[in-house]
Amino acid sequence: MDFLRTLLGVCSGMRFYRLALDWTPGDALKHLLKLALLLTLLGTPIFLYNSFHWAGSALDQLEYAKVLPEFFIEKGRVRTPLLQPYSRIFRDFAFVLDTTSVKPKAPAGANAGITITADSILLWSEINPNPRPIDISVFPDGRVDASYLRALLRGSLWAWGIVLAIMIFMGFFCIGLLQVAAFGGLASFVEQGIEPSYRFDQLFNFGTLALTPAAIAALIYAAFGIGFDSLLFVYLLAFAIYFTGSTTACRRLLLPPGTRVDDDD
Repeated sequence: MDFLRTLLGVCSGMRFYRLALDWTPGDALKHLLKLALLLTLLGTPIFLYNSFHWAGSALDQLEYAKVLPEFFIEKGRVRTPLLQPYSRIFRDFAFVLDTTSVKPKAPAGANAGITITADSILLWSEINPNPRPIDISVFPDGRVDASYLRALLRGSLWAWGIVLAIMIFMGFFCIGLLQVAAFGGLASFVEQGIEPSYRFDQLFNFGTLALTPAAIAALIYAAFGIGFDSLLFVYLLAFAIYFTGSTTACRRLLLPPGTRVDDDD
């Protein structure tokens, strides 16, 4: 209940951030861990749904454009009636089917693509031109078309969910920790010319609390399928507003008792 009360308080106003003056860094880390866990529980189904929807739309386009070559997987081998090698480029993405070569060359004009050989799959790009091959035997037998790939996606959702949950939890906790430490360090440098001034540990606590509304705002935008660039902008903007606003609103609490303008409140 204390965590939920803190969650609502730091999102509703700046005065609640006076909690940062009483917290220890250990309290801030506990809050960050709980926040990372909450975002993982809420964010994993949202990102899974958006990813599945995007993948479904991409498969619909591929099926409509008839880009996927005709081939089958049978007993860990690729079979096809098409003349080899086969290649097709769709929006700078290449599909290469070559059962006669171990590592076919990437076609010109493509920035990324998928290459299917007799017993492996290669997912390559300009960043990773020499990927590790995926053994074709891990995939079930059948004709590989849009329906096959949709069924494969649905069957592997639980595995992707576990991987995604771990990535969200560790990613938010580590990046959030670095972000708070960086902002706290920069703010403590600026604080040297301000009286009264905050200590680094207090600024660290303010930053940890400011992560809460920023993360919730980003999560809400993510639920609507907003792009990553816009999502990052909303997250950083919300963090900067709450971090700056809370440290400004609570600065009077650093003054000695009896010298605050609103001590009677």
